[in-house]
Amino acid sequence: MSVAETASPLAWSIDCNMVTPPAASPSRVVRSSGIVEKAIDGSGQPADPIPKGARIVRRWEAAQTDRLNEQHWADADGQPIDVDLAFYLPQLRARAAHEYHNNPMVEGVVTTHAIDVVGPQGPSLEVLSDDDRYATRLESMWRQWCEQCDIAGQMTLTDILQLWVRQQWTAGALLGQEVSDDSGSRFPALFRIHALHANRLATPWGMQSERWVAFGIRRNRYGRPLTYYITRPDYVGAFRVETGQFDPIPADMIYHGFVRSEPEQTVGYPLLASALPAIADLRDYDRSVLDAAIMAADRSEWFVNKNPDGEAFEILDEDGNPVSFEEPYKRRVTRAAPVGWDVTAHDAVHPTANYVEHRRERMAELGRAAAMPLMLIRLDSSQHNYSSSRFDHQGYIRHIESWQAWLGRTVLNRMVRTLARELTLAGELHTPKTLPRLQWAWQPPPDGDPVKSRSSERMGLQNRTLTFATACRKQNLQEDDVIASWSSTIKKLRAAGMKPEEIAAFLQITLRSSGASTGQGSRQPNDARPGNDPSNRPQTAAARP
Repeated sequence: MSVAETASPLAWSIDCNMVTPPAASPSRVVRSSGIVEKAIDGSGQPADPIPKGARIVRRWEAAQTDRLNEQHWADADGQPIDVDLAFYLPQLRARAAHEYHNNPMVEGVVTTHAIDVVGPQGPSLEVLSDDDRYATRLESMWRQWCEQCDIAGQMTLTDILQLWVRQQWTAGALLGQEVSDDSGSRFPALFRIHALHANRLATPWGMQSERWVAFGIRRNRYGRPLTYYITRPDYVGAFRVETGQFDPIPADMIYHGFVRSEPEQTVGYPLLASALPAIADLRDYDRSVLDAAIMAADRSEWFVNKNPDGEAFEILDEDGNPVSFEEPYKRRVTRAAPVGWDVTAHDAVHPTANYVEHRRERMAELGRAAAMPLMLIRLDSSQHNYSSSRFDHQGYIRHIESWQAWLGRTVLNRMVRTLARELTLAGELHTPKTLPRLQWAWQPPPDGDPVKSRSSERMGLQNRTLTFATACRKQNLQEDDVIASWSSTIKKLRAAGMKPEEIAAFLQITLRSSGASTGQGSRQPNDARPGNDPSNRPQTAAARP
């Protein structure tokens, strides 16, 4: 007899196989903790009881809840991320900023990541257009604007980008505003950037219950930002005082970028958020280990009564109650105890033998959000061999390239178009016939094996899969600048009196030493390698005279 026949007129659905009840009333499916599906009639009453002999199959063990794991999964409610951020975002930002300012390991990870993403000099722009004059002019004006893009006059674009990357770790978002420079600058475009702290994006009190306003952003039904509400604080010396006033800024004048983990997400959360428990545990553990080591080093001791019938040795308070006995220790003085009492010192067991290994494993969690290997977190490659360090670095470089592409899409392309529009309106830039393409060159982090990298680059140039312009961009260099530099070198060689054949020989030697076919990093014939001289090889009996 089937389960459906036993449970008539209602039915249990075992192992996710739904059985339609014979009743004509509509039914709906209710899941009870992932154990079984109940067919419920229109009255909303579940089928009861479970048919005798029915076997319930638990398909997902990870969805089971018992006394051993209920505390761990107590906060797994499945709510959208915005619901959780509405309660916890201020705490996450405050704690992430606290660790950044007080933990040198965290500060180093964040700073290293910002420098690796943006580079020491920032990205360089290459405009791809059929109009060479337009492309050259826009690239030149862009370089000038990058030096004075900050409305406060204190940062370059490189500084702003590095600040925004660091804000991803501590605030979970970059925030900036397009403003006009009214200081009398002679630069033809007045477009400037005002870098803002993410905390200044907030919902006015009168809009807390509005339907499409959350986290200081008014959106349409599809989630597109329409207006940003930026707080307008007042300043008293070094203190910022919130006045309760807000500036509504159109969305096309705000730069707001964050890493999305869910669709329809409104704001971001700090990259340090998931690592905060590990960071706190590690700091507390280090402090406890250090305390234990100091106590052992300072000879912190206990008085132990070996003879209960011996002399009393305790301190009483005013009411005659025993209190904790503590005696300050004087250095280089031998201690004595009354008869029947013994002095027991703390064993010097901390740090333990696996202390360093434990710290290394926990420390790796600090940089996992950015795919940063432990070698860079600790700035120590003593425990890595060459192959493993190079492999770890490759994954980190891929992650860096993803961040760079994200910055280009989110802020840089938009900045260039805004600057080009203002320059065109000011008469400093003509309008091209076709819309240009923008390419960004980022200075890569130092390579652990430049010989192999140059060898790979040489192979790409030889088989025509890599152009000279692309090779220059990979080093954050402009093709025109490299050609101009070589042209200047050739002119100096001519001015020095060198003949054309001497210049050609000099250039050939220079190119070979940079990684040409017989240069460093290239494969030499076996006979050309040290120790492989054919005349020095042992001869076989047949080849001997």
